[in-house]
Amino acid sequence: MLTLDQIKEKVYFEFRRAQTDGMNTERLGRIHVSDLIKPCMRNVIYKKLLPDTGMDTEDMRSLYIGQAVHNLSMVATDDKYHEMFLAYDYARDEPLTYKQAKAIPENDPKHMDIIYGSIDDLVKVNGEWVITDKKTTGSIDYFAGRYGKPSESHIDQINRYRVLLKKCYDIDAKHGAVIYISNSVNREKKDKPTVLAFKLSPIEETLKDMIVKANIIKDSMAETKLPERTKCYLCDGMCPYASRCFSEDEFDHGR
Repeated sequence: MLTLDQIKEKVYFEFRRAQTDGMNTERLGRIHVSDLIKPCMRNVIYKKLLPDTGMDTEDMRSLYIGQAVHNLSMVATDDKYHEMFLAYDYARDEPLTYKQAKAIPENDPKHMDIIYGSIDDLVKVNGEWVITDKKTTGSIDYFAGRYGKPSESHIDQINRYRVLLKKCYDIDAKHGAVIYISNSVNREKKDKPTVLAFKLSPIEETLKDMIVKANIIKDSMAETKLPERTKCYLCDGMCPYASRCFSEDEFDHGR
């Protein structure tokens, strides 16, 4: 006989499956904008070379909510400026279309010369383009406060999008904006997304940094070697590879 506990358990795990499936989006290539904004390239290489052991439900919740927000929120008034595909071959200084990138075999070393990304939305304000990005956060009060400012990593991310947007579509956006959205529901507070805008850095300045970091990733992956350590905020409580990093100078496949 079917029991209520059996129903609850079955439905619970089916929801967890659906939640996991909802995060499985296509991701072409090997080098992405998200890799180039990390303060430590060794952290990036560990993530690429070590087996993926999955994530806990708290990390999954945050990513799931973020995915839902992105899928349901088209800020651009034209869908061609929503979820804009970016692929730039920095070795040849030429862009690739989605079709061209898709045609490259997954293990083709050519991917190591290509930087991939995706712009949430491109918005025109008083005749000028603005790159916008949506971020869910548990710290909405900080961003909404009088002295709130966008995260440096979010600014870096949009600066890199500016480079790829110019290279891939010949569109120059001199400003960026992050839309911060609370990932929690509080009946005592009104829902109020916070938008923080800022000027972007010169393209050539950002491109140089992107190429340096992309080449570090390319060389490290080709030779299965670790880049130099970089002391940063990730070292203290935020890097899952800390114990390995502190104890090894060369990548150990056996651990």
